[in-house]
Amino acid sequence: MKNIIILTTILSLASLTTIPAIANANPSHQHHQTNNSKKIKPVLIPNNQLPEPLTQGMVFREIASGGITGRTYQTVLMNDGILMRVLIGDANDSQRSVLRVSKEKVRQFERLLNKAKFEKFNKLSFPAPQGAADYITYTLTSQTTTTQYNDISQSQLPNKLTEVVKAWNELKNSAK
Repeated sequence: MKNIIILTTILSLASLTTIPAIANANPSHQHHQTNNSKKIKPVLIPNNQLPEPLTQGMVFREIASGGITGRTYQTVLMNDGILMRVLIGDANDSQRSVLRVSKEKVRQFERLLNKAKFEKFNKLSFPAPQGAADYITYTLTSQTTTTQYNDISQSQLPNKLTEVVKAWNELKNSAK
């Protein structure tokens, strides 16, 4: 019983010493620190780890793999506006979805890829922090470029790559 009281007292004192530090912290300083998070240093993707190039009619492809389930999904945007998502390794094809976006949205996305200079991210991977687990790795491929990032470090990507990721996600979410 004496050990429990001492441990409780130690824990109480430890929490008391941290509470004032948090309470007295300058909120604007904290906000400043989170907005200036370091950008991830990219590493080169070895050629033998690059996915197959896009075939005729494909505009863009996302391969999402990992996470808790360890599944791999492939989403492909075709130049006619078809957006197809499949679960890789699904023998009965039960996870296939075929949606559509307008051809104008496809053209807008292609223009954004050019404007954001997506090709400057070719063969670059923006890795997860060491020791991270259960994250999803996204491999994005256009006709000229393949790059990788993950959901844990997404907020630390270069601004132009963030623009592409945001536009891609908006395009996928607008598909019907």
